[in-house]
Amino acid sequence: MPLRVLLISSVLPRYTVGGEMLLYRHFSQESELSLVIATDNSEGLLVEDTVDVKANPLLNRLNKTRLSRWAHDVRQCFNSFYNYNQLLDYIQHNKPDLIVTVAHGELCWLAQQLSQRFNIPLVTFFHDWWPALAYVHDWARGRIASRFRRLYQQSQLSLCVSEGMRQALGTHSNAKVLLPIPDNSVLVTTTEKLTCQGKFNVIYAGILSGIYSSMLQALCKSVQQIHEFQLKLFGLKPDWSDFLLQQVRAEGIYAGFISRELLTDELNKGNALLVVMSFEQRDKTRMQTSFPSKLVDYCQFGKPIIIWGPDYCSAVQWGRQYQSALLITSPLVQDLVTAIKRLAIHPEEQKRLGNKALEMAKGMFNPEKIQRRFMESIQQVAAVKY
Repeated sequence: MPLRVLLISSVLPRYTVGGEMLLYRHFSQESELSLVIATDNSEGLLVEDTVDVKANPLLNRLNKTRLSRWAHDVRQCFNSFYNYNQLLDYIQHNKPDLIVTVAHGELCWLAQQLSQRFNIPLVTFFHDWWPALAYVHDWARGRIASRFRRLYQQSQLSLCVSEGMRQALGTHSNAKVLLPIPDNSVLVTTTEKLTCQGKFNVIYAGILSGIYSSMLQALCKSVQQIHEFQLKLFGLKPDWSDFLLQQVRAEGIYAGFISRELLTDELNKGNALLVVMSFEQRDKTRMQTSFPSKLVDYCQFGKPIIIWGPDYCSAVQWGRQYQSALLITSPLVQDLVTAIKRLAIHPEEQKRLGNKALEMAKGMFNPEKIQRRFMESIQQVAAVKY
């Protein structure tokens, strides 16, 4: 009989990006699971079995006003402001084997509450350091951090995206590292010739705004007069000035947001793939604990990985431990540009790094291996009587 899983989470399995895509890969086409999702937004979900929860209408209205941040303070720091009577009824009549959530947003607190109330094991994904991401006033972050750590301790299984996340959250009787799971249909078999007759092509695909905005803007400005390599950025329209956006579009640097299929083609054409991690001190904990899913996806293409980030970030730590990437740990964009220029004229190093990326894709980042670890972990929890 399939394992009956109730997912109560603000992050839901959708064929999009980030945590949503990771959940989609774990739960789609998994015959050993019967999944039901509790949500207030069922658009684009991979299952039809959903249970409706409704957010407080007053707080929803406040979210659209200048009091929005205060509304988020309330929603994050206190008990659930959802109408979840339908969810209570569902649990009482169909007691699931597991409740699963993602430590992100608001519904993880509801999942924690209902797990304890009905004595159902709780499995929690820790993909990001949520206290640093929440849209709240600074005074509220301490309370959220306490709730975040308590959720970790009270989960019967805590799935941490990196060793840094597990260490930051502390001792736990059943905390496991579960790396981001890549697409199981992309992996190349061998590295191709990495140099090209035209410019050396460096690709970045992902978030262009927020904490990465200033770094990527500086990079764009630095490469506008560079002839040794071509930079290409793919992602949602960034929060940059109209003038800079017009420039980078005209020069073929920014190519917008494209479908996953087209992006796969572009990554296949690239000569090197770029990962960016913030150097800002305020982002330190987040950089130490997260593990970029793009890095895992990149490795499947067998291309050199370039990581630009601080020495303490998880991606650089991984690259150094396995000698698997070109690492630039200086915040100066000139140092990154110099390193790329050097790589562009050294095909043997390109080949070494490409082969190393492919080795990681077939081993540490093998999607079947990661999925098997996930399934074995949750099945063990479900088998224990609480």
